[in-house]
Amino acid sequence: MEKKIGEQIREHVLASKMGITRFAKAIHNERSNVYDIFKRDNIDIKLLKKIGQVLKYDFFQDLLQPETKQSLVLKSNISDKIFIEIRLQNDVLSNLNLDEKIVKILQPE
Repeated sequence: MEKKIGEQIREHVLASKMGITRFAKAIHNERSNVYDIFKRDNIDIKLLKKIGQVLKYDFFQDLLQPETKQSLVLKSNISDKIFIEIRLQNDVLSNLNLDEKIVKILQPE
């Protein structure tokens, strides 16, 4: 069974060694409300975003389904650039009227 969002927040607050009072002030809340947050199984998105900023942790990643996480990882590894190697013969290069530096790069070894 997955942990409640409140339990996850509590663990991150404790791991940060920030202290409950300081954490409460950072999220513009009362100390007593923080203990209430720790018990929750759901939370307002704006509050979760603020908590994540204060704790420097992205809680939204934890809420994604495993297949969605995998999809995001795959997409982030895809480059938007494709490099194609073209080998031209010397006579073709000379007919292209290219800059001399480019010709050196394009000349086959």
